[in-house]
Amino acid sequence: MELKLWDKTDNDLMRLAAEDDRDAFAALVLRYYKEALCFLSGRLQDPEAAQDIAQDCFADIWASRRRYRYDFSFRTYLYAVLKHKLIDYRRKTGKEIAVSEIMEMDGSVSEDSPEAVFLKKEQKNEMAEWIAALPPEQKKALLLYVTEGMSYQEIADAMQKNVRQIKSAIHRARTTLKKRREGR
Repeated sequence: MELKLWDKTDNDLMRLAAEDDRDAFAALVLRYYKEALCFLSGRLQDPEAAQDIAQDCFADIWASRRRYRYDFSFRTYLYAVLKHKLIDYRRKTGKEIAVSEIMEMDGSVSEDSPEAVFLKKEQKNEMAEWIAALPPEQKKALLLYVTEGMSYQEIADAMQKNVRQIKSAIHRARTTLKKRREGR
């Protein structure tokens, strides 16, 4: 590996990697492997699993190197891949992971950092997908309650239902979303 690669930015290295420069990608791996392994080791009781997941992450990043977006830092991208791989691992092993745990995964990331902004946006998109998948009446009642601030009675009037039906629809919608969020 050339010494001059160490002076390049992460995005410069990813640009070179997109052109099949394996040395540039190796420089990125060397730069972040230990950090990735520490991140995973702190969340798993299995050092071998942490190593496997870290290697899978970098393999996936290499495989998708031509689709890499330069809007965010490489570190942001790496942590997103790490978190998704960790969630997949937890699901496969029957150890579910809550969204709140995902949010707390990287305590070193400030709320205003690009990493935090990226994660918040990703979570909002995921929640929007979950809400869109709700049955129509549950979705409508929940959205009127949350986004419009309507009372149960106002929603009941608007949807031509009784208050008990609206409370039930909102409760079922919240329960469904909570289960999805907790990965059940």
